[in-house]
Amino acid sequence: MRALLIAEKPSLMRDIEKVYKRMQLPYTIDFASFVGHVVELKEPHEYKKEWKKWDLAVLPMMPERYEFRVKKTAYKVYKELEQKLKTGHYDFIINACDAGMEGENIFYSFYKKAGCRLPVKRFWTSQTTDSAIQQALMYLLDENDVLIRNLRNAAMYRMIFDWLIGLNLTRVATVKGGRTIKVGRVMTPTLAIVVKRELEIKNFKPEPYAQIELQLPEMTALWFDPINKTNKIRPDQVQEIVARITETAIVKELETERKTLPAPSLHSLLELQKEANKFFGFTSANTLKIAQSLYEKKLITYPRTESKHLPTAFAQNITAHLEAVSSLDEYKAVTSGILGNKANISRVASSKRYVDDKKLTDHHAITVTDVAVGRKKLTEAEWKVYHLICKRLLAIFLPAYIFDKTTIILQSGGELFKQTGNTIVEKGYTALYEAFRKKEERSLPLLKIDQILPIEEIKTLSKMTEPPPRYTDSTLLDAMFYAGRFVENAELQKILKDAEGIGTSATRAEIIEKLITIGMLERQGKSLAATDFGIDVIASLGDHDIISPVLTAVWSKKLKDIVDGELNATTFYREMLTFIEETTARMKALQMEVAEKEIVVVGSCPLCRTPVVEGFRAYTCQNKACKFAISKVLMKGKVTAIDAKKLLAGKETREIRFTWKSGKKGKARLKLQEGKLEFVFQ
Repeated sequence: MRALLIAEKPSLMRDIEKVYKRMQLPYTIDFASFVGHVVELKEPHEYKKEWKKWDLAVLPMMPERYEFRVKKTAYKVYKELEQKLKTGHYDFIINACDAGMEGENIFYSFYKKAGCRLPVKRFWTSQTTDSAIQQALMYLLDENDVLIRNLRNAAMYRMIFDWLIGLNLTRVATVKGGRTIKVGRVMTPTLAIVVKRELEIKNFKPEPYAQIELQLPEMTALWFDPINKTNKIRPDQVQEIVARITETAIVKELETERKTLPAPSLHSLLELQKEANKFFGFTSANTLKIAQSLYEKKLITYPRTESKHLPTAFAQNITAHLEAVSSLDEYKAVTSGILGNKANISRVASSKRYVDDKKLTDHHAITVTDVAVGRKKLTEAEWKVYHLICKRLLAIFLPAYIFDKTTIILQSGGELFKQTGNTIVEKGYTALYEAFRKKEERSLPLLKIDQILPIEEIKTLSKMTEPPPRYTDSTLLDAMFYAGRFVENAELQKILKDAEGIGTSATRAEIIEKLITIGMLERQGKSLAATDFGIDVIASLGDHDIISPVLTAVWSKKLKDIVDGELNATTFYREMLTFIEETTARMKALQMEVAEKEIVVVGSCPLCRTPVVEGFRAYTCQNKACKFAISKVLMKGKVTAIDAKKLLAGKETREIRFTWKSGKKGKARLKLQEGKLEFVFQ
């Protein structure tokens, strides 16, 4: 028996091949790899000529049969794989793409395009360590395994659904709006969330208010209204309140409550992205990229996961993972203590808070593997993310954070004043995060009920109300996950909760970056703001379903039901077609008013001296007879407007990270030589 194993990337292929050479299997394996997606769904005009024209009369476009085309950037890889399959040397294929919905999509899109009929076995693992690869090779899954089959169906229908929504609704919006307006199942509701916040900020009118603060021995206290639960005072009431305050304050209430906070769950991708943004300012897309690199270096488990729990079988071997962390000097002392307490390890390994087979998605939580860093070279960013993952694992074996929360209510002249403070009893797992602690806990002096304190000073603080803050990557990811906050209907809230919001951990970062690329969002420091274009788009769509997070969640829940075997894929497809027909018809009736795009000139064409302007996918010459253009994305490297301006001024760009067809990554500068781009290597 002879098999052809196809990995998602060359690096994984090499790792699997290395392990295979040390094994004895009852069949022989040849190795090949993709470079991510090698095929994609055809464009509309490739199905029907009349679909090339952006005409409302031909919409909706719904092919009778969905077909694939080879991606231009992966043509050589595709042809090589196709030739291997045509040799007739193989009895079956091993799908070794990433273990998840997208991995199924990458493999089966190629499989269908190539017209392959060979049986398929599934290589499935959440780790790329040698031991995990060996286990996966020994226990290949059958292609008709229920989980695999359902994942495959969900992946295919998600891809088709996004094609139908994206192409049909984008064309309607573009024709009606008079400029290119991208519409997407997850993208448009995400834009609507940010636009809503942006309008709240734009329409916000600051109002003055005051606060009264008492300076007392070893503490301060703010005036508060217990009925309205506020410490804000109208400016015209301040003098009246101050006049009633005497020279002393009496302690009316004194309450101390002990709080115990156990370590948080392990990281899902969402949690890792939020934490990396909070502590280091990393964008969600950057964190995913870093995590993927750590995964490929065998240091962490599969990162594209929604789960925050470990499976029981994994937890039973957790000491090997703790030992890998102990190789780092900063964790030697803490891991030594953890490894020396076997009873505690067993307790955590059986705790439903961290280990629960019923709460797993297709992957478990992100954690470190049993491979020590050793001599592996990590970038500064990779070290930062790796340390976050190490800390989360160690934290679950450490004591809870315990503190006493004290609330003091004082009275003076009939007015009430309040102060709270925390006294740390046990740092517990938070000792791992000392470097991130922004301020010390505020402790209060020891006081007694009815104790009288002298008032040293009365301060009147003049303030203005502030608008809500703009979203950051962290808070927008949170808003997408907890999208139920944006609807009032309890049933719809439940749907959003079951669907885990809009998008997935693997796609949310990509959605945010795409909205920035197409000019609907922009970064302002660490914040994300909606542009005037983005605001116009949402305003023009009005209360259309496509801007609602509920719509996305409903369909995401249906896809999840396919994976869980609770919804028939054919039923889903029929519902999908009906939805596309009805939604396209409703959008055709809209009146859309979107401002024309500002023309950004980046320089003069080196061939004809006509201005070169920024477009959606490229910087192009305005002379239609001239074919000069600079692509915005070249071999996965982003060419910014600043890069384009430098090129057209005869200068070299900054160093850009490119990915060659072989999958190898490297940095190079770009320069223009007689109208053609050339690489400049250091």
